[in-house]
Amino acid sequence: MVERYILFYPAESPVQGREGQGYRVVEIRDCKYREVDVLGNLDEAVRDLGQPLFFVKVGEIKVELWDLLNDCRFWEAHELLEETWRKVDGPEKRYLQALILMCASMIKYRKNRKVSDELMERALSLISELPQDLLPLLYVRLGLNSKGSHAVDNS
Repeated sequence: MVERYILFYPAESPVQGREGQGYRVVEIRDCKYREVDVLGNLDEAVRDLGQPLFFVKVGEIKVELWDLLNDCRFWEAHELLEETWRKVDGPEKRYLQALILMCASMIKYRKNRKVSDELMERALSLISELPQDLLPLLYVRLGLNSKGSHAVDNS
Protein backbone atom coordinates (compact mmCIF):
# COMPACT_ATOMS: atom_id res chain seq x y z
CA MET A 1 0.00 0.00 0.00
CA VAL A 2 1.30 3.43 -0.93
CA GLU A 3 1.90 5.71 2.05
CA ARG A 4 0.29 9.14 2.18
CA TYR A 5 1.67 12.21 3.91
CA ILE A 6 0.73 15.82 4.39
CA LEU A 7 3.70 18.18 4.31
CA PHE A 8 3.18 21.59 5.89
CA TYR A 9 5.01 24.58 4.43
CA PRO A 10 4.68 28.29 5.18
CA ALA A 11 1.58 29.74 3.50
CA GLU A 12 3.69 31.84 1.13
CA SER A 13 5.84 28.89 0.06
CA PRO A 14 6.24 28.54 -3.72
CA VAL A 15 5.76 24.74 -3.60
CA GLN A 16 3.90 23.56 -6.70
CA GLY A 17 2.10 20.30 -7.42
CA ARG A 18 4.06 17.77 -9.41
CA GLU A 19 5.06 14.19 -9.76
CA GLY A 20 8.53 13.05 -8.89
CA GLN A 21 10.42 9.82 -8.74
CA GLY A 22 8.61 7.68 -6.21
CA TYR A 23 5.89 10.17 -5.22
CA ARG A 24 2.93 12.14 -6.54
CA VAL A 25 1.41 15.36 -5.21
CA VAL A 26 -2.32 14.68 -4.85
CA GLU A 27 -3.40 18.17 -3.86
CA ILE A 28 -2.15 21.43 -2.42
CA ARG A 29 -4.39 23.21 0.09
CA ASP A 30 -3.80 26.77 1.24
CA CYS A 31 -4.91 28.12 4.59
CA LYS A 32 -2.68 28.89 7.57
CA TYR A 33 -0.12 26.57 5.96
CA ARG A 34 0.43 25.36 2.43
CA GLU A 35 -0.51 21.69 2.84
CA VAL A 36 1.01 19.40 0.25
CA ASP A 37 -0.77 16.05 0.10
CA VAL A 38 1.71 13.43 -1.15
CA LEU A 39 1.40 9.76 -2.09
CA GLY A 40 4.58 7.71 -2.07
CA ASN A 41 8.14 8.17 -0.91
CA LEU A 42 8.40 10.90 1.72
CA ASP A 43 12.18 11.32 1.41
CA GLU A 44 11.98 11.85 -2.36
CA ALA A 45 9.16 14.37 -1.97
CA VAL A 46 11.08 16.35 0.67
CA ARG A 47 14.22 16.25 -1.48
CA ASP A 48 12.32 17.72 -4.46
CA LEU A 49 9.87 20.03 -2.69
CA GLY A 50 12.06 21.22 0.18
CA GLN A 51 12.04 20.70 3.92
CA PRO A 52 8.54 21.26 5.37
CA LEU A 53 7.88 22.87 8.73
CA PHE A 54 6.45 19.49 9.75
CA PHE A 55 4.57 16.56 8.25
CA VAL A 56 2.04 13.92 9.26
CA LYS A 57 1.45 10.44 7.96
CA VAL A 58 -2.20 10.02 7.03
CA GLY A 59 -3.85 7.55 9.37
CA GLU A 60 -1.45 8.40 12.18
CA ILE A 61 -2.74 11.83 13.16
CA LYS A 62 -1.63 12.43 16.75
CA VAL A 63 -3.25 15.82 17.39
CA GLU A 64 -6.56 16.39 19.15
CA LEU A 65 -9.53 17.54 17.13
CA TRP A 66 -9.79 20.95 18.79
CA ASP A 67 -6.11 21.67 18.21
CA LEU A 68 -6.50 20.79 14.53
CA LEU A 69 -9.51 23.07 14.17
CA ASN A 70 -7.79 25.92 15.99
CA ASP A 71 -4.74 25.50 13.75
CA CYS A 72 -6.88 25.57 10.55
CA ARG A 73 -5.91 21.98 9.74
CA PHE A 74 -9.38 21.14 8.46
CA TRP A 75 -8.45 18.14 6.31
CA GLU A 76 -7.01 16.29 9.30
CA ALA A 77 -9.97 17.28 11.47
CA HIS A 78 -12.26 15.94 8.74
CA GLU A 79 -10.38 12.62 8.80
CA LEU A 80 -10.65 12.29 12.60
CA LEU A 81 -14.36 13.09 12.60
CA GLU A 82 -14.97 10.63 9.79
CA GLU A 83 -13.40 7.79 11.81
CA THR A 84 -16.01 8.25 14.52
CA TRP A 85 -18.85 9.01 12.12
CA ARG A 86 -18.49 5.48 10.73
CA LYS A 87 -19.05 3.98 14.20
CA VAL A 88 -22.14 5.88 15.41
CA ASP A 89 -25.74 6.31 14.36
CA GLY A 90 -28.80 8.45 15.01
CA PRO A 91 -28.52 12.15 15.85
CA GLU A 92 -24.84 11.86 16.73
CA LYS A 93 -24.08 10.57 13.23
CA ARG A 94 -25.92 13.53 11.65
CA TYR A 95 -24.14 15.97 13.99
CA LEU A 96 -20.73 14.53 13.04
CA GLN A 97 -21.70 14.58 9.37
CA ALA A 98 -22.48 18.29 9.72
CA LEU A 99 -19.08 18.93 11.32
CA ILE A 100 -17.38 16.94 8.55
CA LEU A 101 -19.20 19.03 5.94
CA MET A 102 -18.11 22.22 7.74
CA CYS A 103 -14.49 21.07 7.59
CA ALA A 104 -14.91 20.24 3.90
CA SER A 105 -16.39 23.69 3.36
CA MET A 106 -13.37 25.32 4.98
CA ILE A 107 -11.03 23.21 2.82
CA LYS A 108 -12.82 24.32 -0.34
CA TYR A 109 -13.19 27.97 0.70
CA ARG A 110 -9.91 29.18 -0.84
CA LYS A 111 -10.39 27.24 -4.10
CA ASN A 112 -14.09 27.44 -4.86
CA ARG A 113 -16.37 29.57 -2.70
CA LYS A 114 -19.51 28.34 -4.46
CA VAL A 115 -18.72 24.74 -3.49
CA SER A 116 -17.72 25.91 -0.03
CA ASP A 117 -21.05 27.69 0.41
CA GLU A 118 -22.99 24.63 -0.79
CA LEU A 119 -21.18 22.38 1.69
CA MET A 120 -21.81 24.84 4.53
CA GLU A 121 -25.51 25.05 3.61
CA ARG A 122 -25.77 21.25 3.76
CA ALA A 123 -24.02 21.22 7.15
CA LEU A 124 -26.31 23.87 8.59
CA SER A 125 -29.34 22.08 7.19
CA LEU A 126 -28.30 18.87 8.95
CA ILE A 127 -27.81 20.71 12.23
CA SER A 128 -31.15 22.52 11.88
CA GLU A 129 -32.90 19.13 11.63
CA LEU A 130 -31.55 18.02 15.01
CA PRO A 131 -33.52 18.73 18.19
CA GLN A 132 -32.19 22.00 19.61
CA ASP A 133 -32.06 20.65 23.15
CA LEU A 134 -29.74 17.87 21.95
CA LEU A 135 -27.11 20.12 20.34
CA PRO A 136 -25.35 21.20 23.56
CA LEU A 137 -25.18 17.57 24.68
CA LEU A 138 -23.64 16.46 21.39
CA TYR A 139 -21.13 19.30 21.57
CA VAL A 140 -20.14 18.42 25.15
CA ARG A 141 -19.92 14.72 24.30
CA LEU A 142 -17.67 15.49 21.35
CA GLY A 143 -15.43 17.61 23.57
CA LEU A 144 -15.26 15.08 26.38
CA ASN A 145 -14.54 12.20 24.04
CA SER A 146 -11.70 14.06 22.35
CA LYS A 147 -9.83 14.76 25.60
CA GLY A 148 -6.88 12.48 26.07
CA SER A 149 -7.42 10.76 22.75
CA HIS A 150 -6.54 11.85 19.29
CA ALA A 151 -9.91 11.21 17.76
CA VAL A 152 -13.46 11.26 18.94
CA ASP A 153 -13.99 7.64 19.95
CA ASN A 154 -17.24 6.41 21.40
CA SER A 155 -16.49 2.69 21.21
